[in-house]
Amino acid sequence: MTVSVANGRVLIVGATGFIGRFVADASLDAGRPTYVLVRPSSGNQYSKDKVAKALRDRGAILLNGLANDKELMVKLLKEHQIEIVISALGGATILDQLSLVEAIHSAGTVKRFLPSEFGHDVDRADPVEPGLTMYKEKRQVRRLIEKLEIPYTYICCNSIASWPYHNNRHPSEVIPPLDHFEIYGDGSVKGNLYHTISIFVGL
Repeated sequence: MTVSVANGRVLIVGATGFIGRFVADASLDAGRPTYVLVRPSSGNQYSKDKVAKALRDRGAILLNGLANDKELMVKLLKEHQIEIVISALGGATILDQLSLVEAIHSAGTVKRFLPSEFGHDVDRADPVEPGLTMYKEKRQVRRLIEKLEIPYTYICCNSIASWPYHNNRHPSEVIPPLDHFEIYGDGSVKGNLYHTISIFVGL
């Protein structure tokens, strides 16, 4: 399927988060009409409100709503004729994408959906907890996308999104512990660290 979305309207969900703000900036830098879904302000999210304002000042159009509100999402997608949806939802909101996927299917305007991946390929890795739960949730989102035959792109940047372990230091600069180390699970799980980005495109 050939998709003509060179100048298509983009909706970014999770644009005020760690990864989402960079995605939104890139979309704006590319000159795309960029829409940003923002949660209604709760009064205790100053940093996210500040990011949203900065994106608005750059030209992004802010839309108030929640990704798991299917009826509202269908309305917004149709009303603004959104052609590309990029999700950068994380943590406890991963499964909110199930309603978003159903809304995309119902709206009929979206030609490409990029779900929140930005980690390891969840169909090729089997981590132990606490990561396993998130992998299972991301798999649920993938299966629904594929079941509803929504054109998708999965971007798996492996460990790059967390690199280098939240302390701004490259692992080569970190001296490993010499007196003890922690084994996750029962010690039998094989692990690999990838330094590449994998992109999977469907339909």
